[in-house]
Amino acid sequence: MATHAPQPPAGLPEPPEVPLVYQRRIRDLLIQALYVAVTALVIAYVVLQLGGREYGFGFLNQPASFDVGNQWLTNIDGTTNSRFTMYLVGVWSTIRVVVLAIALSTVFGILIGVARLSSNWLVSRLAMLFVETFRNAPLFVQIVLWYAVVLFGLPTIQNVINVGDFLFLSNRGIAIPWTVPDGGFWGGPDWMVGVWVAALFAAGGLAFWVRRRRQTAERETGKVQYPNRWALGLFAALALASFILLGMPVAIDRPIVEGTTYAEGMAIYPEFAALLLGLVVYTSAFVAEIVRGSIQALPRGQTEAASAIGLTAYQRLTTVILPQALRQIIPSVTNQYLNVSKNSSLASGVSYFDLFFVANIIQNKIGHAVEVFLLITVTYMLMSLVISLIMNYINRRVTLHSV
Repeated sequence: MATHAPQPPAGLPEPPEVPLVYQRRIRDLLIQALYVAVTALVIAYVVLQLGGREYGFGFLNQPASFDVGNQWLTNIDGTTNSRFTMYLVGVWSTIRVVVLAIALSTVFGILIGVARLSSNWLVSRLAMLFVETFRNAPLFVQIVLWYAVVLFGLPTIQNVINVGDFLFLSNRGIAIPWTVPDGGFWGGPDWMVGVWVAALFAAGGLAFWVRRRRQTAERETGKVQYPNRWALGLFAALALASFILLGMPVAIDRPIVEGTTYAEGMAIYPEFAALLLGLVVYTSAFVAEIVRGSIQALPRGQTEAASAIGLTAYQRLTTVILPQALRQIIPSVTNQYLNVSKNSSLASGVSYFDLFFVANIIQNKIGHAVEVFLLITVTYMLMSLVISLIMNYINRRVTLHSV
């Protein structure tokens, strides 16, 4: 059966034809063509400006001719190691400070964000003062202040603050005890890896079993089951039993002062400490506001319902409020984590040998600015992609399993 398009009623004028410029399809094509043209012009300009020069990354395999101080690695000799090795040391330095800054800023940000909602007037006002002070001050200024005022304002190493031969504090940094491999069982710490891997599998199996029977057990006993706590307890018990039966695989290396430096133990240099403090304090202020806003965005009935069934304040926060607020917290916090990785490039202000600082040294000595800054850009991009992948995975897990 044939169908015909509806015709306008007799006597009414036909609708006017829409001009091409107002048609959505035509507008989209024009915008795309403009974007392609601008991109082509930019690429052509760059190619013309860089034409006639030789490019390549072969210079990275040549001796660096400079040393890099690294507190967790032995000072790298630039006469025997390549520039690429030095750059990798800078990358490792950046990764270390970024991971620690993300972990610490998350913990402090959650605590401060919850404190802002406290019914205690003094606690909430102090949390607000922290947020408003450090969120509105430039990060570079904060890093320099931590370095030049706070850390270098400490006593000299000749007048070092010694806390029970356990902690040394001076303007040369902080020295604390650290672990070194010991003979232990079977002549080395290799046994520890096997025992702890077995303990992890056992703990994971216990957590899986508790989750499988959680609903039945909660109905029968009326008590909430905590699979993660059971797993952590089993792992701790197995690890402690391995230490008692097989001996400690490591020895404690206490720090000592030799001349104007620390020996033994682990020294946290002022450059690293200033950068870490700046990133943690600055990012914590933003994370705290994200946590506060996400909690306040939840319906008030959630808290009232949790109180009605007799949950304590801690139980309300950890089992009802935060799990639901995570849906809003994680996307915003991901942006702050990405900012941490990029803001770590401010390490040059305190002469910390991060990847940007080391790359600048290479560029100043040998040139090849295009290749060096391309390498810097790709490295930061890869770091950001890794952070995004991890946070997107966590966000999917939270979205799927939250109620």
